[in-house]
Amino acid sequence: MTTPELTERQRRILRAIVEDYVSTAEPVGSKAVAGRHVLDASPATIRNDMAALEELGFLEQPHTSAGRVPSDAGYRYYVDWVLEETPVPDWHARLIDRVLGAKMRQVESLILSTVHVLSQTSSLISIVLGPQFEPASLVRVEVAPAGAGRALLALISDAGFVETKLVDLPASLDPENLRRMTELINGLLVGRTWEGLDRPGVLRDLRREFSGYETLLDETIEFLRSSLEPRATERVYISGVARVLDLPEFRDLERTKAVLGLLDREQTVSGILAGRLAFDGATVTIGRENKRVEMADCSLVSAPYHAGGRAVGGVAVLGPKRMDYGLVLALVDLVAANLDEFLGRLA
Repeated sequence: MTTPELTERQRRILRAIVEDYVSTAEPVGSKAVAGRHVLDASPATIRNDMAALEELGFLEQPHTSAGRVPSDAGYRYYVDWVLEETPVPDWHARLIDRVLGAKMRQVESLILSTVHVLSQTSSLISIVLGPQFEPASLVRVEVAPAGAGRALLALISDAGFVETKLVDLPASLDPENLRRMTELINGLLVGRTWEGLDRPGVLRDLRREFSGYETLLDETIEFLRSSLEPRATERVYISGVARVLDLPEFRDLERTKAVLGLLDREQTVSGILAGRLAFDGATVTIGRENKRVEMADCSLVSAPYHAGGRAVGGVAVLGPKRMDYGLVLALVDLVAANLDEFLGRLA
């Protein structure tokens, strides 16, 4: 479908109506546009342009007043052709960097922090699809002394992560035996997924070689299992539902129940975000563009994040069509970029 050409004044009027409606949740009239935004045109001229925008399907008149609100098509034109890049406020950026940076060594904590900080900074519902990896295989294991009677186990997987664990060492295990143990583990296990490791023959060889160190070996095997075994279900993290319940759009009980019912279906939400992982950068779907009837009055802004050179999860903000698209797009882009960076540091 060809995008209609708008005059410069019509673009300014559309922008004024979208941004005023986002701010107030009230229909916007020609006098308000003339008084605050388009100072070089009379209210009558602006009314004519508003009528033309309504004819093009960009504006709607919710009731018999002079005020107009943006339609789905109006929001789409605004996002695609009018919206200017919005810088993330400094305190938002500092908060995101501080919270995510403090959690970067633990993926689960990182994702939980991400979903909360994104909801806090956007004041809307945030959703994070946790990292979805193909079954990871072992690249190598490192075992290094970490003080009296302790060692640090470090596992490097082809999913691009380093997992670490402190373990107690038997008093009889000297540094040379520790080095030999590391070499043997790597020789037997490198390149295997957990499915390949979890076989009696493989683990039997290890147990035979390290008879007398069963406790340490059991801890090592459990560490490998928890790090390499793929999860049975995808994880979806949601925050900020309570933040939107006071918005005018969510005062309709049936509309609210539909949205909350959708969010309660983890597999459905996971599928929505997983379907967007192939896109570069943030994308916006508005109203009925979302295809699901529960989201007909909502917009979804999402972006993938990456590890090991491939998209492994997604971040998103869900809210009413009357959202601050500039800020939300900037926040989603920033959070996704931070996840890219922090997950890269774990490699």
